[in-house]
Amino acid sequence: MRKLLIILCMGLCFVSCSKAQNEKEPAMKEYDAKEITKLIKKGKSVLFANAIIKGDVDFSDIEDVDMSAPNTFVAHVPSSIYFQSCVFLGNVKGNGYKEIRGKKIPVKVRFSRDVQFMDCDFRKDVDFSDAEFQASVNLSKSVFRGETQFNNILSIGQKNQWWEIESDSTFMMCGATFRGDLNMMDAKFRQDVSIQGITVNNIQISNLTADKRLDLSNSTINGYFIFNYGTCEENATLSFSRFAGRADIIGTVFNGTCEMERSLFYGEVKFGRTNFKKGLKTDGAHFLLHPTTEEAVFENDTTPAFNGFNTK
Repeated sequence: MRKLLIILCMGLCFVSCSKAQNEKEPAMKEYDAKEITKLIKKGKSVLFANAIIKGDVDFSDIEDVDMSAPNTFVAHVPSSIYFQSCVFLGNVKGNGYKEIRGKKIPVKVRFSRDVQFMDCDFRKDVDFSDAEFQASVNLSKSVFRGETQFNNILSIGQKNQWWEIESDSTFMMCGATFRGDLNMMDAKFRQDVSIQGITVNNIQISNLTADKRLDLSNSTINGYFIFNYGTCEENATLSFSRFAGRADIIGTVFNGTCEMERSLFYGEVKFGRTNFKKGLKTDGAHFLLHPTTEEAVFENDTTPAFNGFNTK
């Protein structure tokens, strides 16, 4: 009996030690950024997980480049791009320049397959301005510590998962076009965030936190717009925009002024339980249906004017 107990105890210790060993996080390997472009030039997929990438990553620095317009080159990236839980120590770029006879010609990058940077840590600047994504883009749970730019990008993929991203510096996505849906739930922006002039089908930004200014003006939302239980510490601008579908702004707190001047709302609009602490500006805005305002809090308890085509 005593021998049996000893054997059982040894077995339990072995299982516990094995479990503890398996629960340890895998060691992160270091790679030079040039290895990424080497894989692309060879036509291979870019697959990295739990890696540290040293140096600047420049997706425009490849051989497959042609001229799409008199003053623009396109760098073709046919490979799948997959990064999981990686740390980028240098800048990451999706654009560049090609020097022709002493003149610098812009180069934009066209990604033919899915691009994923999931749960990644970008220590410096990220700039994918003017890039084209022929498939979906996944940036979920990634942290951007430097200045981040996705200006004028084109994303054709139906599902673009950008939920739980965090940005410590200025985040800009002006003039971006999404042919499909964009999910930015639980995003956190500690500096100004500008999503000005975007075109998107459906957009989900519930639980978004903006510590500074949020700019969504001059945008076209062709489907639904969901901004529930968010927080904007400073001014939020949704002016000069077109909302074709349902617009839910429920339980959100605007500590600064919320501006919706000259915007068009063609679908149902819900402001229930939202707190507009410094006022809601609706001058020149048009609402096809009267917004739902149950338990909404307006500055000085004064409900703003909701003018439109069929308001009740």
